[in-house]
Parts: sequence; C-alpha cells; structure tokens
Amino acid sequence: MLDSFLAVFKISLKAIFANKMRAALTSLGIIIGVAAVITVLAVGSATKKSIAERFSNMGTNIIFLRQPWDLDESISSPKDVTMDDVVAIREIEGVSAAAPYIQTSFNVKYKNTSVSLSALATDTDILKAYDWSVAKGRPFTEKEIANYAQVMVIGATAAQTIFGDVDPLNKTVVLDNIPFTVVGVTKKTGSSGFGFNIDEGALIPYTTGKVKLNAGGWQSSNRRALDRVVIKVDDFNKIENTKVDIANSVRNTHHIHPLGKDDFQLDDFASFVEQAKSTGNTMSLFLGIIGAVSLIVGGIGVMNIMLVSVTERTREIGIRMAIGATSWNIRLQFLVESVTLSCMGGLIGIILGIIFTVFVAKYMSLSAQLSVWAILVSAGFSAATGIFFGYYPAYKASKLTPIDALRYE
Repeated sequence: MLDSFLAVFKISLKAIFANKMRAALTSLGIIIGVAAVITVLAVGSATKKSIAERFSNMGTNIIFLRQPWDLDESISSPKDVTMDDVVAIREIEGVSAAAPYIQTSFNVKYKNTSVSLSALATDTDILKAYDWSVAKGRPFTEKEIANYAQVMVIGATAAQTIFGDVDPLNKTVVLDNIPFTVVGVTKKTGSSGFGFNIDEGALIPYTTGKVKLNAGGWQSSNRRALDRVVIKVDDFNKIENTKVDIANSVRNTHHIHPLGKDDFQLDDFASFVEQAKSTGNTMSLFLGIIGAVSLIVGGIGVMNIMLVSVTERTREIGIRMAIGATSWNIRLQFLVESVTLSCMGGLIGIILGIIFTVFVAKYMSLSAQLSVWAILVSAGFSAATGIFFGYYPAYKASKLTPIDALRYE
C-alpha cells in the first residue's frame, strides 16, 4: 500500500514539475492566502497586545472627568470643569487621587539651549494618579500652588535634553519669557498619561499655568476651567459604582436639576481597552476573511488547472486503465497531485508569512510573535483546499472508460 502511494506521489511530482510555470501560477492564490492569514493573525495579535499594554500603563483604574466635545445643545448654561469639582471628588469614598489636568506646550530656554517642551498644569495628585515619583528634589507644594509660584518638576529625559550632565535642581529656565525654577526631576517611567509622556515633559502648578501662561485658555474664557480631571479609583472592581458617585457629586457642584442632562462626561480606560480589543478583533477577522477568500480563489484555480490536466492527459489515463489501473488508482493520482500542489503553495506561503510578519513587526515597532496555531491552521487549510477542489477533477478522471480515453485526440 505504501509503495503504491509513493509511486503515485512520484508520478504527481513529475506531472507538476513538467509544467513549472503553470504550477507556480496555480499555487499563487494559495501562497497569498496562507501568507496573508499568518501575517494578519500575528500582527493583529501583537497590535491588540500593544494597545492593551499602553492603556494598562496609563492605569485601568483611571477615570477622566471632562466637558463633552459634542455638548448637547439643549443644555442652556453648561458649567466648565473646575477645581470645585476636584475638591468635591476628593471627598468621595474610593477615590485615592483627583488631579486637575491642563496639557500645553512651551518653548523652553536654558543658556544656549532652546527646545519645545510639553507640560501639564496640575497639582501633586497627578503623581498619585499615574504612580509617578520624584527621583531628585521635590514636588511643588500647596503653598507654591496657592501663590502662583513659578516652579516646575521636569521629566528625566527632558532634563537630560535641556541640561545635559548639569544638575537641573534649582536651575532657572525660561518658559515663554517667564522664568521658572526646577525644584524636582521625576523618575523615568517609560509610560504616558493619556497622550502626555512625563519623561519628556514637565509639571507646573495649575494656578501658574492658568493665570501667568494662559494654559488651556483656547478652550474657555473661564480662567478657572480645566481640560479635564484625572481621577484614580482604589478598587477597579468598584469603578462603575464610583463613577455613579462622581457623577452625582459633579451634578451637585454644577447645580444640575434632578431631571436635567449632564454637562460633563466620565471616561475610563477599562472601556477604552475593551473598545480597542473589540476593534482589533474586528479588523483581524475582516483581514482574515480576505486571506480565506484568497485561499478559496486559489483553490478554484487549482481545480481549473486539474480539470485542464485531466483533459490533456486523457490518453495517459486510458493507457493506465488498459494495463490494469483501477478507477481508485486514477482518482488517487489526481487527488494526490492536487493536494501536493496546494501543500507546496501552503509551504511557500508559510515561509513568506513568517518573513512578512517579521518585516511588518519591525516597521511598526511591534513585538509580533508567530502563532503556531495560525501556521497549523494555514497548512491544514491549504491541504483541505487541495482535497476539496481536487476531488471533482480526480472523480471526473476516474470515470473515464479505457476505450473513450484511448480514442481521445
């Protein structure tokens, strides 16, 4: 039995390599489909992991309070988010930190160095919210915040860029023509807070930012308005209950009627993570379907070529039947040829899929890991394609009679 199968396999290989160009073009759809499936699954998985890690670094127990970007027009007198909200939120059970957040950027000068610096106008609760810490020096104090002090805590990377090997503590830099004294340097974290990288930025008192630098002034004429409030919740499992308490507190601060609509919005990273994962799954599914369609198209190409091969080799089939080959032998020959053709395409597709995955991951700076499951599924799919689309041509060949086959011109 094994010897018979090996003989059939050798005949199939001989038939395939007799028409190398046709075999290559026939396998092209299989190659593209397998390579696409492997690349899409690997890169898609890496992208979802990267997004989840990025949001996790920001903190899944973080809630943002802000005014909606698409504020309901039926709200006649919406209130800005202010420090009144921050103070009220800090009294809520389950809230460990609530910090004002106004993101801006300045041109910073120190001696002959001039760079653009991203900054947060905030208070010391931002350190608690994002688990940032001061490695050298100190944070600014409540007294400095109340007195609109021109002090700043600078990120580790920004300090290196501006000061080089010079100790930045107590050095004076100029932000938009206003002198600021560096009182602290944060520990390098490698994480960001909703688009703000502390390593490459700086923190200044929100009072100083609003009054002396007009931070966030483009959003509102209210000099007390904040971009948002960053809120850290003690227990992630109780985040929904805490959001309800925060909403009630802000409604009270904004004097909203019990039947009135909210003039604020609460967002949390947990919902962002789920949304990102859902979007990633949808995209992976969509691109995976495209790869599967390529495999089906490739399978149809295999079937068409095998039908042509049956027609071209009708006399050969007749001769084999005349010397004793059974219908099963003929069917097996063409079926093995179809599966071999598909598997060869699948093997090349796997190699290209691995190469494409490495290239795309490097280009997108992702830590893509090849999925053994994806490779096995792709290989199995290519073999199944050969069996499914090769069966009909094999069946048609096996139904030929020796006399009709030998008479065929």
